[in-house]
Amino acid sequence: MFIKFFSRKKTLWVTGLIVTLLAVGGFYASQKVTADSESANEPTMQTAKIRQGDLTLYASGTGTLIPAAEASFGFRASGQLLSLSVVVGDAVEAGDFLAELDNTAEKIKFQQAERALAELTSPASIASAEQALALAEREVSDSQKSLAYQISWAVLRSEEKVAEAEEALLLAKESSNEEKTAEAELALENAERVLAGNWDYYENHYIPENFKVAATRSTPSYIAIPTEFDILEARAGYAIAQAELVEATDYLAVINGNEIPEGATGSNLKALEQAQLDLISAQDGLNATRLYAPISGTVMSFDAQVGDTVGTSTIVTIADTSESYLEIFLDETDWGMINVGYPVEVIFDVLSEKTFEGEVVQVDPALYTEQNSSLVRGLVRLDDAEFSGSKLPVGSAAAVEVIGGRAEEAILVPVEALREASPGQYTVFVMIDDEPKLRVVEVGLQDLFYAEILSGLEPGDVVTTGIAETE
Repeated sequence: MFIKFFSRKKTLWVTGLIVTLLAVGGFYASQKVTADSESANEPTMQTAKIRQGDLTLYASGTGTLIPAAEASFGFRASGQLLSLSVVVGDAVEAGDFLAELDNTAEKIKFQQAERALAELTSPASIASAEQALALAEREVSDSQKSLAYQISWAVLRSEEKVAEAEEALLLAKESSNEEKTAEAELALENAERVLAGNWDYYENHYIPENFKVAATRSTPSYIAIPTEFDILEARAGYAIAQAELVEATDYLAVINGNEIPEGATGSNLKALEQAQLDLISAQDGLNATRLYAPISGTVMSFDAQVGDTVGTSTIVTIADTSESYLEIFLDETDWGMINVGYPVEVIFDVLSEKTFEGEVVQVDPALYTEQNSSLVRGLVRLDDAEFSGSKLPVGSAAAVEVIGGRAEEAILVPVEALREASPGQYTVFVMIDDEPKLRVVEVGLQDLFYAEILSGLEPGDVVTTGIAETE
C-alpha cells in the first residue's frame, strides 16, 4: 500500500533524503550512449544504482490533547448552594468534598433514622431480646412436655428420629451417592419400625395407664383417650414455640452485630431491617445534597456560585491530567497504517518548534463519521518524560504522524524499477555486462518513491528504471 504524503514535515523529509543520497553518490540516472552518432535520437535506457538508506512510512492526521479520565457531574438533589470548597484549577483527590446544598431537612431525617436504629440496638433492647429468648426456650420446653404427654415421650422421640432419617435420605439422593443412599434408606426403615412399635405400646399400654379416669359415685371409671384435635393442638403449640425460639435467637444475634441468617423471619427482625433501610435512605438523601470528587484530577469548570439555586444538571467537570493522551483522527485510507503499539510523532500548533513522541494505545474498530467524512479514530499516550514540562492546556491541537513502518540501512530501489509479476511478487531488470537481466526480488516496505528490498539485490547493483526518449 502506498502512503499519501499530506504534511509539510513529510515533504521536507523526502526532499532531504533525495538531496542526501545524491550528495553521497546515491541514486543516479545514467544513460547508455552509443558510439554511433546516427543513433543519437534513439530511446535510451534509464538506470539506478542500488544504495542503502532509511525508509519510514507515515500516516498523517490531526489530534487533540485530552485528559486520561474526565468526570462531569452535578448534585442529585435541587436546592440553594450553601458552600463551595474548591475553585477552578484546584487539584482534588477521589472522595474529596466539593460543595453542599442547604440540607437542614435532610440532616434532621438522618438524625431521626439514626436514633431509631440506635434504640433497637441499645443495651436495653438487647436485654429485652435476651429475656424474650429465655421465655421462648421455656415455651418450647412446656409445649414439648404437653405434646409428649398426649402421645408419649417414646412416640415423640421416634417421630423426630424418622424426620431426621427422611432428611438424611433426601440429602443422600441429591448427592447421587448410591452407597450413602442405601445406608439412609436402611436407617429410615429402622426408624419407622421403631416408631410403629412405640405406637403399638402407646395404644395398648400408655393410654390405659395414663388416661384412666377413676369411678365416682355417679359414673363408672373410663379411659379418656386423647382426641385427634387434642394431639393436633399440642403439635401446633410445639411447632409455634420452636419457630418463635428460632426467631428470638436470630434477632438477638443480629442486634449483637452478627449477619442476618438466611431465611430469618419475625416481626422484630422486620422492624430492625426497616430501621436500617430508613437510615440508608436518609443517608442517601443527605449525600444527594453534597458533591464529592469521583476521580482524582483538576477542577476544569464549576458553573455555580454560593447562593445560586441549582438542579440536578451537570455543573462541575474534573479531569485527570496525570497522563497525557491525544485523540487522533486519520483518513480512512490509512486504516492499515495504524495499530496498537505503533510509535507516533506529535507537533502541537502552539509549540511547533518541538516534536513529542507517543504510542498508539487504542484504535476504534469502526470508522468515526463527522461532517459526512469517515475517519479512523485512535488514542495516543504521550511520553510523559518529555511532555510533562510543556504544561499545554487540554484541547490543544496537534499534527500527528503515525509511523506505520521503518527500515534503517535498508537496500532501497526506486519503485519505477519494480515489475509486479503477480500479486505480491516482484521482479527487476539488473544490468549485467551492459545487458538487462530479469531477477526476482522480495519487497518489504515501500512508499511513493522507494521500496525496501529484502532479498535479490545488493548495494552497488544497477537496475533499469525505464526508457527515456531523447532528441
